[in-house]
This record gives sequence, C-alpha cells and structure tokens, in this order.
Amino acid sequence: MKKWIVPVLAGLTLAPLSNAADLAYLYKDMRIMGMGGANIASGGYSSSVFSNPAGIANLPTDHGFIVELLGINVAASSDASDIVSDLGDAIDSDNEDEIIDVLEKYSGQRTHLDVANYSSVSKNHGNYAWTVGLLAATDVNLTPHANNIDSILEVQSRGYGGITAAYSYTFKKVGNGNIHVGLGAKYLFQKSFEGKLTPGDLLNGDDIGDELRDRMESDSDGYSIDLGVIYQFIYMKDLNPAIGLSIMNIGNLEFDDSYGGQPTTVNIGASIEPTIPFIKKTRIALDYVDLFNANKYRIYNLDKSGKVSYSDYKDSDFIKRLRFGISGLIYENSWSSLEVATGVYQGGLTAGIDFTASVFRLGFATYEEETGPEYGDESDRRYSINLSIAW
Repeated sequence: MKKWIVPVLAGLTLAPLSNAADLAYLYKDMRIMGMGGANIASGGYSSSVFSNPAGIANLPTDHGFIVELLGINVAASSDASDIVSDLGDAIDSDNEDEIIDVLEKYSGQRTHLDVANYSSVSKNHGNYAWTVGLLAATDVNLTPHANNIDSILEVQSRGYGGITAAYSYTFKKVGNGNIHVGLGAKYLFQKSFEGKLTPGDLLNGDDIGDELRDRMESDSDGYSIDLGVIYQFIYMKDLNPAIGLSIMNIGNLEFDDSYGGQPTTVNIGASIEPTIPFIKKTRIALDYVDLFNANKYRIYNLDKSGKVSYSDYKDSDFIKRLRFGISGLIYENSWSSLEVATGVYQGGLTAGIDFTASVFRLGFATYEEETGPEYGDESDRRYSINLSIAW
C-alpha cells in the first residue's frame, strides 16, 4: 500500500517538529475568513497578530485570561479528496500508465491542502493588552501537468512554526477618539519543498522521502516586527467607527526566497459596529492589503532537469487585495454562543459559522482564493473546519 505518499508531502515538512500564487500568509483564522478576511480595523481575536497587532486591544475585557488551545484548522480545495483518492489508487496499482492517466485527468488543476494549529494566551487589561502564541502549520499544493511529453506533478509545500507575541496600549481621548497602538514580534522556522515529481518518482515509495529532501528541501528561519494602529472614534456610538493601519513582517521572513516567504506589507482597513435589533453584535469591515504590491507571482520552469528554477513577477491586482465582510453574533450566554459571517474575499463570496459550547469551539468557513496573476485568471474554492478548546 502506497497511498501514504500524497499526504506525506505535507507530513515530511513536519518531521522534526500557500499556493505559490496565493498572496503570502502565515495563518488564516476561519472566523475572519468567513467575513471576507477583513480584520485590520476591527481586531478582537488573538489571531489579529497576523493582520494588525493593535487589534488585540479589542479583545474582551470581562473574560480574564483568554486561552485558546489546540485550535486545529483544516482547509482544502473543493476537489482535493477526488485528486488525492485517484492519485493514491493509481500509485497503489504500481502502474505508471495509471498515474499518467490521473495526471492527464487533472492537468492544470491546482489542489491545496493545509493544516494549522495556533494556540495562544491573551489578556486585555483595559488600557493595555497582550498575547503570546505558538504556531505550527503545513500546507501542500499539487498541480498535475500532462501537456508535454513527460507528465509531472508540480509540488509546493512547507511546514513551519514558531512563537508570536504582541502588546497594545490605548491612548484615550485623542482628538475625536481613542488610539490603539500595537507592537508584534514573530520568530519562525520552516522547511519548504518546491519542484516536480514524475510518475516514476511517485512509484518509488520507499525512497521518495529522501529524494524529496535531496532535490527540493530548503531550511530557513527568520524574525519580524509588526506595527499597527487603530483609531476608534468615540462619537457616533450607534456605529462605533474605526480605521486601522498595519505594517507587517518588518525584518527577515523571506526564508531565502523559498516558497512561503513573507514580504513586508502595508495594510489599511475600516470598520463599523452598527446597532441592529435582535443581534448582539454586528461588525462590518473593509480592508485593502499589501498597499504597495510587495507580493510576487511565482512561475516555475518545469524543464527536464531536476533543478528547481522559477521567475517572480510583480503582482498588483486590485481585486485580489480587497476584502469586505459582515459578521453577526446571534446569541451569547454563559456557556454557548453562535456567530455567522459572510463577505467578499478577492472577488469571491465567503461564509462562515462559529459555534461555542462550554470550552469547545467548532467553526466552518468557505472562501475562494485567486491563484492566477490577475483576478479571474484562476480561482480555487476552499472549505475549512476548525475545532478548538478555548475559555
């Protein structure tokens, strides 16, 4: 049985411890993705450290220590189970022709799988807030190609993790509002894999792990400082408007230009929290990320040599950087809560639901990732489930 080969592409990266066309990211909180990925001006989660460290100033103040453990998040392309199953069956057959048939069937179709865990401890003291978290994640992107003589499977994968921390302080009654200022820091390490596998490689199950490491593996680590600010207007109480700005990944998270590198980005956002009858809390947010187009679009040269080569091109698409979302807290009591969300992320609709019962939290979300150089070139509908323990 060799069906383990496909999932091991991701597992290999985690042994010691997003597609190349995705805008760079480290962690996607599905509560945020359900509402279009917009969080720069609203914050309110420990995971706001990945969009704007000032956002932790909006963590609840009446919960004491906020602990989120084992926040396992699994996301996959809509067709991921089909290609993984078909490719696994073909590999299990020990027949190279069957593998070629599968690569032809899905030729040019990118498939994404990722698993992430972000655990954190946070506390909002009123005038200041802090959070410390641990991140461990892996993702794998597979793209079959059968439009040349030699059918191949293009692979980008990474396993990464590390520690994050953030601190925010609130300056009250500055002009017409309060200013939340945030400082974040991250230290991360990763193993990444970029390259191609032939049908023969996929059949060589006993040695594929060593071969992947020899041909594709890149080890790197890095650190970054994040800066953020949110201006919370104190008038218009029925809307509670805010604007936000963040500068993320100042430092050295390029990971030697390997897959998964994080450029320094400038991001802006705005949000309101209107009072709506029968809904405990409503948030409406609009973000524009990577204001100065630091992200690149990577195209691989899949020639007959085993060496990985690629070219990076400027990515400046407006729609890919635009995010809008609405969330509503339907109810909340001492032991459970229910929140629903929807939005527009990179021009595609999003939806999410988050249910908490006692210390358990269960969430679902869907969003559409633009994986081409421009909006409309190529998209990938993804579905995610999250299970965590929190109090």
